[in-house]
Amino acid sequence: MRYLLFSLSVLLFVACNNEKVSTFTLEGQIENPERNFLLLQQESNIEKKETTFIDTIFLDAAGKFKISFNEEPHFYRLIVNEKLSVPLVLDQGQSVKVNIDATGTEVTGSKDTELLLEYERFRAASLERLVRTIRREITAESKNENPDPLKIDSLGKLEISNYDLHLEELNTFIKDKMGTSLALYPTSIRWKGEENIEFYNELVTAFETKHLDLSISHVLREKVTRLQQTSIGGTVSDIALKTPKGAEVKLSDVSKKLTLVEFWASWCGPCRREGPVLKRLYNKYNNQGFEIYSISLDTNEKHWLGALEKDSRTWTNVSSLEGFTTPAAYAYSVTALPMNYLIDEEGVIIAKGIHGDDLEQLVEELMIGV
Repeated sequence: MRYLLFSLSVLLFVACNNEKVSTFTLEGQIENPERNFLLLQQESNIEKKETTFIDTIFLDAAGKFKISFNEEPHFYRLIVNEKLSVPLVLDQGQSVKVNIDATGTEVTGSKDTELLLEYERFRAASLERLVRTIRREITAESKNENPDPLKIDSLGKLEISNYDLHLEELNTFIKDKMGTSLALYPTSIRWKGEENIEFYNELVTAFETKHLDLSISHVLREKVTRLQQTSIGGTVSDIALKTPKGAEVKLSDVSKKLTLVEFWASWCGPCRREGPVLKRLYNKYNNQGFEIYSISLDTNEKHWLGALEKDSRTWTNVSSLEGFTTPAAYAYSVTALPMNYLIDEEGVIIAKGIHGDDLEQLVEELMIGV
């Protein structure tokens, strides 16, 4: 009997210890910290901007800390203060060191975090080279005493096409370097384009094989599903949002034979520059069965209403003033602007992400037969 009790005690001791085995360990030092603690949060759903608070990490008198966690491998953020946070992609068994001083932030011990940081450096360089240089040219021309509208229009089109090139470069980086690293997850916020769905599906399938039980796997699979559902030939989901006057208007209530579902914002230069094209199409074809349903991803009502008035947007305009967390943006996988969907009277997507002259020409061609 004593032997049996001893054996049970040993088993319970081992079981309890197994439950306490840490997933990962964080340690490091913060030079001259503003406060004596850090916060660790999980980036549960980056598109919805949903986070889960994990723990408060206290610093000693020298600004040092060390703590182990029994948490799921995931994408986390170590919040140092209101201005500084450190992205951390933490996998099983990693012992990660974070050191912050006057020279910057250093993270070691997590190959996944290092890969994410490399991706972010590449992304910043690509965006600067392909997009931000064009934006500065547009701004400079706009500030001229006599700005050239044709030049601004040409640069605007170049900005949109260059942004697509930027996304292609990001996909190439992912293909060449990411593999099945957990760092794949934060890159998914910029996944776009049905021409890439097969590629994304292969990525996620391989990821699921290695990380079957992780919540990240489910989020990534759901992302691919949404991209598939909002591809050409797919049927859009309904949207119900409020107009500037507070009346709720459904997409299904205003849809006609041909409807452009437009996602835009007052701060989006390319969106604003497309206003004249939309205005021409609306004025010319609205009586013939063409409608525009514009969803603003603004968060500032004053800015939204100001843009509506200045750009003479007289068609259906709605917003929840929630930015990219607007449920419609999530449902339609909109993570960058401008973005639009051209749908028929059944809600089937005919075209998407089409702008400027290409949009105007397509609408004119389709309206001929109406």
